[in-house]
Amino acid sequence: MKFKNAYFFSIALVCLFSCAPNEETKPIETPDSSVIKYAERFSIENENGWKKICLYGNKHNKEVTTTFIVYTDSAPSTNTAKEILIKVPCKKVAALSSIYARIFFELGALENLLAIDNIDYINCKEMIDKYKRGQLKEVAKGIEIDMEKTIVLKPDIIFSFGMGEWEKDRNRKVEQAKIPIAVSLDHLEQSPLARVEWIKFFAAFVNKSEQADSIFNLVEKNYLGLKKTVAFTQTRPTVFNEIKYSDSWYMPGGKSYVAQMLRDAGADYLWKDNEEVGSLPLSFEQVYAKAKDADYWINLSTVRSKTELLAYEKRYAEFKAFKSGELYNNNRFTNEKGYSIYWETGMIFPDRILSDLIQIFHPELKTGTTQEMYYYEKIN
Repeated sequence: MKFKNAYFFSIALVCLFSCAPNEETKPIETPDSSVIKYAERFSIENENGWKKICLYGNKHNKEVTTTFIVYTDSAPSTNTAKEILIKVPCKKVAALSSIYARIFFELGALENLLAIDNIDYINCKEMIDKYKRGQLKEVAKGIEIDMEKTIVLKPDIIFSFGMGEWEKDRNRKVEQAKIPIAVSLDHLEQSPLARVEWIKFFAAFVNKSEQADSIFNLVEKNYLGLKKTVAFTQTRPTVFNEIKYSDSWYMPGGKSYVAQMLRDAGADYLWKDNEEVGSLPLSFEQVYAKAKDADYWINLSTVRSKTELLAYEKRYAEFKAFKSGELYNNNRFTNEKGYSIYWETGMIFPDRILSDLIQIFHPELKTGTTQEMYYYEKIN
């Protein structure tokens, strides 16, 4: 198994600290509601035979932008025209992200998956095989949804990606076609566990809530156990992310789930004091001034070698992390098109990412033989 050693590394660390008290959580809970421990951009309320699912699609506040009433038998009456009634399980799902598509696979609901955005992004063999059989269709090969193809397929619901600007995120063509669409803001959650908790949101539409709870509970246990392994480390190496695209270097904000994960991995993220949840567009000069002496540099697009990195920008050679060789990218395993499995499964399994990062930043915690990593490899 590819990840066998990394798996045992993770479990060993979790077991080592299993006697420590559980980290306190503050569940967001209302009467008859599902317990949401971390996520803040959706909620689920259980009623007799149906669920009320609210999306908070504006990144600036907790405004409810979409409300779904999902039911299994008879449809309940609604209080407002803005409530969207959906009978579940949805048997024809369109997932416009490899992440969302993978969630349905992990939930055991691959048969419910009707359409994806682009097969090139997919690593999952079972999904690729389904596509080759003609049972999985592409409906958004480019930026825009192919409305003609989508209308012919008649999906029960579309899961799409949003940036938290509701009027821009809405797809009025889909709305006019009277196809329900859920715009996910999972990437704007402020912690990895909040982001993985979105699996409960997707599961509600295919009657897989028990499976979602099982996956989430295991990931949470592993993640918190790993986090404890570095909670009291004396060393906190400095780290920065990404590379420059065109004129901008998009650095994760200090309130982003990426920044939180780096803290949990025992690293000192150089933009940790920033108040943004999304990415920060910076110039090369701004990044260099702050990160030129950083210990580690991670998440370098699709780069696989120092030579390839310098082909983008020769000045990268001036960073300490480049000179010392502490460069790590999250593309250890990719499909034939070069797309990393990190982007497909990392949201669902942040415990695996955390395991990798701890091995990178704190190699002193390794025990026994050399450990394999799930997603990362060193760039030489």
